[in-house]
Amino acid sequence: MKNQLVVLALFLLSVTNPVFTVAQSNDEPQTLFQKGEPINTENLGVFVAPSFGFTQMDGAGATLFNLRAGVSIKDQISFGAYFSTSMNDMVPQSETVPNVYMDYWTVGGFAEYTWNASKLVHLTFPLYIGYGEVQMDNEIGEAGLGEANFFQVEPSALIEINLHRLVSLNAGAGYRIVGNMEYRNFNQSDLSGLTGYIGLKFNIF
Repeated sequence: MKNQLVVLALFLLSVTNPVFTVAQSNDEPQTLFQKGEPINTENLGVFVAPSFGFTQMDGAGATLFNLRAGVSIKDQISFGAYFSTSMNDMVPQSETVPNVYMDYWTVGGFAEYTWNASKLVHLTFPLYIGYGEVQMDNEIGEAGLGEANFFQVEPSALIEINLHRLVSLNAGAGYRIVGNMEYRNFNQSDLSGLTGYIGLKFNIF
């Protein structure tokens, strides 16, 4: 009897083992850390893009430094963060206090669409959305004239030239749209305006 039970057990094991093995291979759960590459990063890239902007605010000429960094998908859709600040001493034409100048900065995020990035010359369209501030200062520190904060949107269009596989040169313009604000003798209409840009884009990978 024992021998018959052993033979039956061996027979059942031999029959069910392949079924169990197949079921186990078919039902194996997918996990993040497994053989192969479940997340395809081949089409992802990271870039840094410094640029200079030239504009006017309340009649005063301004030179801006803009730095943005982000992630690109298939060299077509990009998104990330940016920071922009004035580099020169701007004196608004409406300002009445002598020996003061205006500082400007903005920070936020951006989305960008690039058309035909593989072509030597192509177009790209960044859209900036952020928070900004203007403040009157003097040479020895804050002038005590307060500051104003605002919401800002800036659609832009750039022509881009591929200098190298990882480096491109761009130039174009954007239009700064400032949300409702009032500061001293000017308001949002005096800050809104056209900005010309020239810069570089460095693709890290």
